[in-house]
Amino acid sequence: MKHFPEGITFRYSWRSYQQRILDQLDDHLSNRHLHLVAPPGSGKTVLGLEVMLRLNRPAFIIAPTLTIKNQWADRFRELFLQTGQLPEWVSTDIKNPAFVTVTTYQALHSLYKTAEQPETDTELELTRETEEEDSGNMLDEEAVNGTREARRIQESIRSMSFQTLILDEAHHLRSSWWKSAMAFRAELQNPAIVALTATPPYDVHQGEWQRYMELCGPIDAEISVPELVRESELCPHQDYICLSLPNQEEFEPLRVFRQQTGTLRQELLQDEQLKKAIEEHPWIGRTETHTEDILTNPSYYSSMVIYLKAAAYPAWEQAAAVLGVSGSEVPELTDEWLEELLTGLLYRDEEADQRHHAYFDALRRRLRGIGAAEKKKVYLRSTPQFDKMLIQSASKLRSIRDIVSFEHSNLKEELRMVILTDYIRKESFPDATGKTKPLTRLGVVPIFETLRQGLPEEMPLAILTGSLAVFPRDCGALMEEAAARRGLSLEYKPLPFDDRYVSLDIRDSNRSGLVAVMTEVFAQGGFRVMVGTAALLGEGWDAPCINSLIMASYVGSFMLSNQMRGRAIRTQKENQDKTAAIWHLACVDTVLPEGGRDLEMLSRRFRALVGLAVDRNTIETGMRRMNILQDRYEHRDIESLNQETFLRACERHRLSQRWIDAIALHDHMTEELASDGERVPRPLYMQHTIRGLIYAGIVALILTAIEMFVSPGMIYGDMPILMKLAVSLIVGLIAGAGPLYKGIRLYMKHQSLESSMAEAGQVVYETLYGMKLLTPKPHKHRLQASMEAGMVVCRMEGGSTQEQLLFLDSLQQLVAPINNPRYLIYRESRAGLLTRRDYYAVPEAIDRRKEDAERFYALWIQRIGPAELIYTRTTEGRKMLLTARLKAMSASFVPKSERISAWR
Repeated sequence: MKHFPEGITFRYSWRSYQQRILDQLDDHLSNRHLHLVAPPGSGKTVLGLEVMLRLNRPAFIIAPTLTIKNQWADRFRELFLQTGQLPEWVSTDIKNPAFVTVTTYQALHSLYKTAEQPETDTELELTRETEEEDSGNMLDEEAVNGTREARRIQESIRSMSFQTLILDEAHHLRSSWWKSAMAFRAELQNPAIVALTATPPYDVHQGEWQRYMELCGPIDAEISVPELVRESELCPHQDYICLSLPNQEEFEPLRVFRQQTGTLRQELLQDEQLKKAIEEHPWIGRTETHTEDILTNPSYYSSMVIYLKAAAYPAWEQAAAVLGVSGSEVPELTDEWLEELLTGLLYRDEEADQRHHAYFDALRRRLRGIGAAEKKKVYLRSTPQFDKMLIQSASKLRSIRDIVSFEHSNLKEELRMVILTDYIRKESFPDATGKTKPLTRLGVVPIFETLRQGLPEEMPLAILTGSLAVFPRDCGALMEEAAARRGLSLEYKPLPFDDRYVSLDIRDSNRSGLVAVMTEVFAQGGFRVMVGTAALLGEGWDAPCINSLIMASYVGSFMLSNQMRGRAIRTQKENQDKTAAIWHLACVDTVLPEGGRDLEMLSRRFRALVGLAVDRNTIETGMRRMNILQDRYEHRDIESLNQETFLRACERHRLSQRWIDAIALHDHMTEELASDGERVPRPLYMQHTIRGLIYAGIVALILTAIEMFVSPGMIYGDMPILMKLAVSLIVGLIAGAGPLYKGIRLYMKHQSLESSMAEAGQVVYETLYGMKLLTPKPHKHRLQASMEAGMVVCRMEGGSTQEQLLFLDSLQQLVAPINNPRYLIYRESRAGLLTRRDYYAVPEAIDRRKEDAERFYALWIQRIGPAELIYTRTTEGRKMLLTARLKAMSASFVPKSERISAWR
């Protein structure tokens, strides 16, 4: 069989955005490659199957999980073949490949891993994750028994001559899985690659991104969330954040810890031995001869200088002066800087430890004694253990109870809520006598118990994980009917502590079927709140009835956050007016700036989530749209912010219109950079202006002096005196016209902060275009900058998402604190007796070649003004780089810019 049988077609009409992709398919596949990015619920699987049919060649499909693998086969059978059974030329078993073969990345890796082993009759066992992490959905059952079988299967696969390779959600690939996928692709003869994903791994490090791109290729087309909402393929939805404060039992040990570290800090500032150890350090005593060493760890060196200044030890002045850093530029000693200092001295600086071992050893023991040292790092504000405690805080259980109660009061019987978390924690169930246990951490069972004990009986609950299922006894008949339709028999027993509920045995063999059964009964209303694990239900699970989701998971990554949220925002055919609420939880540390680690993790999650801003009609990513960010939180702030959140959540009826209004304002997604403007390069137009005025004044003065005192009447004849002065001034202004023109031109270009950002962006853009890294030609309207919510926002119009990301990455590096660039832009400006020195990094994509850096520099001179280009790999250049890095390390650090996606 070399081609698909005739007559296979999609049974429904294509959605408009799907048709757009299919209309452009010939262009996309001209290089035998299609990489499509589209949110959950947009029909990527169906599109992939249609592309497979149009390519009309043997196809090999790889999915991330068993559930999604089965979905590919089911969608093809139901929507294209329209039969009750798969034909023999479609296989979901890698051991028996067919014309169309669907498998998982794990099964493919297992095959290649086994084939590479020495021949043996022993069975390869797939590594299984622990039950606690509930990874049942991620496991494949296609274990390969021995090397001989693996090689036989490989030979069978080669004989099929696959020419279409479909990669579904390839962002899942770990390093070893990626190698197996690449090896398999290399064995195919010029295959057409179709890569489909909802969440490209934009937030991974560059090496991992390059691996992903090597397998999937550049992104060809994208479908956006607003586009899908506009087409009624995703429902109107809103994110909400519910904040909590740690319990007294949680916060008390943290308070004691900070009291102890505060006492230690005061003692260290008076500690003569520590002062001496730092003063005698060769980086302080002989700074100029250790520039290279300091550049390897400038923050450590900075911490020494900052400590000596705080301790009023004069050695800091000379060390700072050598690098051109004045006293006012040396920041205050914060806990962050003291952590950096102590970590360096006690755990990384072997030479310093040898000279002061006895003292350092005693200090290490003291830090360990109060819990301030862990894994060779010093913590004075919070520790990983305390951070984890707050992330898993029992206060979130109260938040969940409040949210469930609130949603139930609003939606009543229509509520279909799912709560996703990371751990099961079966030990939190009451014992056989019904005696309850303290609920001190997040988990499936603690959440279930919080709701079971704290909500009315008419609120039916359920649990669904890879190894545990619980449902109300009253819906047993619905469960058995749904199971019978799937050929399953259910075995369940009452919970010993509450006969209103029964537990169900889940095994590998029946897991997929039981998930479908419980999903059907959930949709029917047999239970209205279901608690499950993100590992099982967070990706690939299809339950369009969900209208409220609580993300009680610790996940902050771009990929998994978007996948979990995607469970709730799908449309429901039976409910055209469906809207969805997605609830996020955070436990706030009121002592730490910006709320602590949990809020930091939540901010990371929101970088991936496209949604409505709470206070304006914009659609974008990032935490700014939630309007809860503060430099520091007080107890009363938490209560006030939560009250505002619940009031907004009462306005579900407005969601549809708000989405309509926001979508109508614009027509596409674009990538943006939001910065507070602190590092945006402003022109030094005053220098040109002053120079021009000086030239004009000198020329006018000379002419006037000649006319008035040296040779009266020689130049102007018998003109009136005022006329002579006016003519002298005009001639002077003409003489100074060059500098004056430059100053006026720069002023006109940089009248506002956003115009300066646009000019800086033009320098970056034109350089990248000259390097052939951007394709749209430079144009005055190509870059847009504006002030929004106190931030300078810059965006690039046109180009692919990857081109926009490259441009914004480069612009972000320009306005960010200096790290370790090969080239620097340096400039000086004077105001009276003071001299200001500014340093900017030439972006990484540009500074690899001297020619590109010089092109960037020439454009800088043209658009922003005078400066110097410094190559940092010389001795003098390294010294300037060190000075630049030290200047960037202020007490509060320079506020970081933020990358966002927005509907524009």
